[in-house]
Amino acid sequence: MVRDSYTPWEYPEETEMAIEIDPVCGMSVDTTTSQLSLEHDGKTYWFCGKGCLLEFRDDPETYLAPDHEPSM
Repeated sequence: MVRDSYTPWEYPEETEMAIEIDPVCGMSVDTTTSQLSLEHDGKTYWFCGKGCLLEFRDDPETYLAPDHEPSM
């Protein structure tokens, strides 16, 4: 049986979120649930979706440039 209501002392434990910013679009990505990441120059980058991951994979320097403004 699935319950959708709880008394205050019965709430399921909340998990800590680890947030990273998608370098392509600027969205917040919860790294505890996301499976979309890519390592570049020894650093792991996280992505909101496959499209952003592919864009970054094809041209990471564009998205790591200091003057890049995420397109969200």
